[in-house]
Amino acid sequence: MTSNTANLVGFNALYQEHHEWLVRWIARRTYSTDNAQDLAQDTFIRLLNKSSLYSDIRSPRAWLIKVAGNLVTDDIRRKILEKNYVVFLESMPETVYFSPEEQFQLLRLLEQIDRLLSGLRPIEKTAFLMVRLDGLSYKDVAKQLDVSLSSIEKYIAKAMFECYNFTYSD
Repeated sequence: MTSNTANLVGFNALYQEHHEWLVRWIARRTYSTDNAQDLAQDTFIRLLNKSSLYSDIRSPRAWLIKVAGNLVTDDIRRKILEKNYVVFLESMPETVYFSPEEQFQLLRLLEQIDRLLSGLRPIEKTAFLMVRLDGLSYKDVAKQLDVSLSSIEKYIAKAMFECYNFTYSD
């Protein structure tokens, strides 16, 4: 039996044994069976793209939970982002119009920014966005967030470091 055949047999066995369980696990967290099916498939696709033998995974359910959990988190984050984007578009004056392509590009850009800042705590993200997007001074941000100026300086420095690391890790 070739290595590829052994991998396929191992993958099929793992899929047969854990697929329904994983769909139920995801459905309990997302409250959507259809979405759970999609996320379970995405989880197994990640496994299928893994080059090692499936028999090497000591705890398949733990591995599946970790990958599926990350996908659920990404899915929730994307839905929140899309919802906020729709609210933003609805609040725009009618004279400002984005084409479907521009809307798609803007949404992708927002998703990239969200991924870029995913390692930050909410207050750090908020401070960074207030400075970079709203153009507020560190002092104004400190006042609005009711924290010290030195805290804002640290938050911005950490956010900039995250951006730098993200840029050079791709």
